[in-house]
Amino acid sequence: MKQSLPDLVKAQLRQAVGIPIDANGYVSRVVDNLLPGVRLDHFESDLKRGGGHELNKKFLALHSSAALAINTFAPFKDFPRSLSILGKQGFRPPVFEKQLPTGLSGTAPNIDVYLQSDDEVIAIESKFLEHWTPKRAKYSGSYCKDSLPLAEDCWWQVLEESKAGGLKHLDVAQLVKHYLGLIQLVEQVEGRKHKEVTLLYLYWEPANACDIQDCLGHRRNIGELASKVSGSKIKFRSLSYPELWREWEGIPGIAAHVANLKGRYSMTLRWT
Repeated sequence: MKQSLPDLVKAQLRQAVGIPIDANGYVSRVVDNLLPGVRLDHFESDLKRGGGHELNKKFLALHSSAALAINTFAPFKDFPRSLSILGKQGFRPPVFEKQLPTGLSGTAPNIDVYLQSDDEVIAIESKFLEHWTPKRAKYSGSYCKDSLPLAEDCWWQVLEESKAGGLKHLDVAQLVKHYLGLIQLVEQVEGRKHKEVTLLYLYWEPANACDIQDCLGHRRNIGELASKVSGSKIKFRSLSYPELWREWEGIPGIAAHVANLKGRYSMTLRWT
């Protein structure tokens, strides 16, 4: 039987790393899943403030999306001025698992990576293998128009359409919730302090993504959402991890970091 895409990635990850792992691709300690230059003190306090859920067993998986995000951005805690993304620089040290209250009761959604400069915010939702398992958009009953007065019409339409949209590679509901947290931040907490606020969807895909139908379907879902919310106060952008790493290859001082990332995560998927 042909392997599923997630299983194929997990198998190639197990072959690529030189550390002890179990049959399911899990290491025994959090520090064992960190790349050179990444330390526990870079992110442990952030994750505990965010609820601590990412420090439980799932972080021990080689295929953990939290580990991917932290391995990518944690070194910039030490040298934030070297960080460039979407052509922007000048950020303070990245914050992981930052809570973005939506104005509703209950647990606030966490954004994976939060970047802030003097006049800009980029909030990053990071994905590794999750988008290869299509899912339906789900919201609690509290997500109603009267309870979310700051929601722009374009995003509200996305929310309503996604309820009946069936299975999607893109987790639209999660992105809607992050948007609601960001619009709350802009309109009620930060005012007009920031000139630009961006919700960045950062996702992993293999080198041969153009040959894989699930990858192409995922990209279509991203494009559909981007088109629907193009007029929003919160800019929605998308970027793949390989695209980001290519951008970083030309930045002096982080070439070794990029090489470590590509050594762990870059791959071409081949079925036998």
